[in-house]
Amino acid sequence: MSYNKGYSNKQFLEFFRSKLSAVSHESGMRYRKTLSELELFLVGHHIQFADLSEMMMADWATELLYRGLAVSTVTRHLNSLNSMVKDAAKEGMMELNNAPRSVAKSLSELSALPLLLDGSVFENTLSLLRSALKEHVDSKYNVFHDIVLFSMLNGALSLDKIAHLRKENLRDYDGYSLSILMRNVSNRRDYIFDLRQSMLTSRQLKSAISSGVFSAFKSGFEKSGFDPDEFVRSLWTACAIRSGLLASEALGYVGGSASYSIPGFCTPASVSADGKDAWISTVNAMLTSEMPKWYVMQMRRGVSYDELRKEICDKIRPCPVLYYPCETILKERGNKKVSEERPFISRTVFFRSYPENVMPMFSIIGDKAWCYRVLGVSGSPYAVIPQRDMERFQRAIGVFTSEVEIHPLNELLPKPGETVILIKAGFGNRPATVEDVIKNECGSAIFRVKFDTDNGYEFRIDVDARQLERIVG
Repeated sequence: MSYNKGYSNKQFLEFFRSKLSAVSHESGMRYRKTLSELELFLVGHHIQFADLSEMMMADWATELLYRGLAVSTVTRHLNSLNSMVKDAAKEGMMELNNAPRSVAKSLSELSALPLLLDGSVFENTLSLLRSALKEHVDSKYNVFHDIVLFSMLNGALSLDKIAHLRKENLRDYDGYSLSILMRNVSNRRDYIFDLRQSMLTSRQLKSAISSGVFSAFKSGFEKSGFDPDEFVRSLWTACAIRSGLLASEALGYVGGSASYSIPGFCTPASVSADGKDAWISTVNAMLTSEMPKWYVMQMRRGVSYDELRKEICDKIRPCPVLYYPCETILKERGNKKVSEERPFISRTVFFRSYPENVMPMFSIIGDKAWCYRVLGVSGSPYAVIPQRDMERFQRAIGVFTSEVEIHPLNELLPKPGETVILIKAGFGNRPATVEDVIKNECGSAIFRVKFDTDNGYEFRIDVDARQLERIVG
């Protein structure tokens, strides 16, 4: 029998659902839940079900486990899907493929799940790293915290390589990585990190690193057989997976096993170096800031903003800040004037969330909206909008979220007669002169500014203080 690999995800899902009328109501509900979970996975990663493989099913199972589903629930989903795959094979839609059942068997045989799959263990470890990254008043830092931090910021770099970094290597790094190196530098040694390298053999140094990292991060980990490099690879992949990366791709990027975060039945995918650079930036964003980031999602066809907002408010905790800026348009209908709220960018919703919460959110609301990614392709990180760019966008359209200050800290408001830059959209960063300051009842102010048009006309407009920039110098 010949098989057509041209079937789309939609055709497969429609076929699977068409078979549910022949099963009991209770079984039908279980199958529908499986199909719902599968569809979210396929859509979220732009995967074609026609390419079904054990790697794909291992990635799906791992993602479900990261979302907190029980092993028994994930196993049931895999076995249910396997039954549906048999039906598709009988119809000639695909070859007989027992990948779901094979992964289900491997999952059920696990004696325990990887420790970093536990949300509390992961959050405690991440919190410890974030705290270690901050400047300490007493300037005392744990060298093993710093070594692990440095490795994480550089894509799970080998701890042995880090231990052998010397002062001459300082020029190879910048940003947070350089600050970690600089706070460990001493005039008394050439090595950057104080591990008594010159007094230890290679084996002793390896043992010292293992003991030191275990003591610094020992919560829940077994000392017997503890591998610090395995721990760092596991922590990096856990961060990446929680930010939307597939487990197989995460393994491909770190170039080794990650047994504290990824089940043993997962295998590494072939990945590009360029892709890793993007994911290093994503993991670094998770590590280096306690503050959430701005992202942008696109509503799916037929979904309204009110429907999306209700779904998020009801199901997502913590609930992200949503920003769907609209302008009020006045229209005449007969003898009446009516107002209409029109979005500045149709069907595009901005939201502010922690990086590690984005993938779990779209696992729940993926049927309502999808999130933009860095490269616009499956496997690339979710695209972050820089805070400065987001603030400037809000100032341009005059619709603000609560964190955009009335005026930047330590910056005085412009006075009448002062020349400013007008940021408001449609005016092209044009110089203008403040003509008047109009106080509102709420205590804020509106600025009336005057400027000349390209045609020589004088123009006046009232703007918010956040839509003006003072000219410094």
